[in-house]
Amino acid sequence: MELVPEDATAPVMGEVLQPEQEERAPVAAGEVEVTTEQPEAAGDELLSTDEISGEYSAPGCVDFTICNSMTVVPHGPDMIETWRAGCLLCPLLCIGPMAQAGVRTRTPGTNAFLDPQNPYTNVMTFSADGTATQGCGNFKKRPGSQKRAFQKVDARDLAGKWCGGACIPFVPFWPLSCFYCTTKKALDEDRYEVSEISCCLCLPCSDSGTRTRKYVNGHATNGFALDGGYPRDVYWHRDPGCAAGNSFSKKLC
Repeated sequence: MELVPEDATAPVMGEVLQPEQEERAPVAAGEVEVTTEQPEAAGDELLSTDEISGEYSAPGCVDFTICNSMTVVPHGPDMIETWRAGCLLCPLLCIGPMAQAGVRTRTPGTNAFLDPQNPYTNVMTFSADGTATQGCGNFKKRPGSQKRAFQKVDARDLAGKWCGGACIPFVPFWPLSCFYCTTKKALDEDRYEVSEISCCLCLPCSDSGTRTRKYVNGHATNGFALDGGYPRDVYWHRDPGCAAGNSFSKKLC
């Protein structure tokens, strides 16, 4: 028979003890009490990257671009990879297609994700209602959009003929836009060799080199950086048939 201390108070019938009323075992000296409570983001619920992932669009203008669409995929709890396409528009000054991609890392304790190479001017903030705010405009998650998972693009699936162009959006400089044909040859799943023939002002030019998959915070991405080149010279592949970097290109065969 269990003995009850004389000074103990029996609970009233039907009374439910609150967590803070429950007796806890004392913590021994030198030990740390562990709690499973999670901190919340300041001013908003902390969203997981799975909740953020999906397909977005922007009906209005975002950073001087229109007809915007964006895909977001997660890279662990604090990093995402985005693919964005639209049309740069500034009447009588510049117009032209635009595609850009890259990774963004979370500002600790918030729903703001920034570009590590441009952390002060390229911040995107997500909200629980499906809104993503960047600059002077908002993206909105498309109705029925499903959560997206990162799919690693194998360099061996990129092998073949590609065609693309780098459009200079400023109208007076349209004749300086460059068009090119590229052949990619896979070296392994993370590297490929490229040989390129481009044309600008009807003047042909050739180039070659190798590109290696970019890793960020230990996560593999679908960006391939030019070996020995400018750090921001990265081609981001949405899938095995579409890429964007300094230009936009599609796989032909």
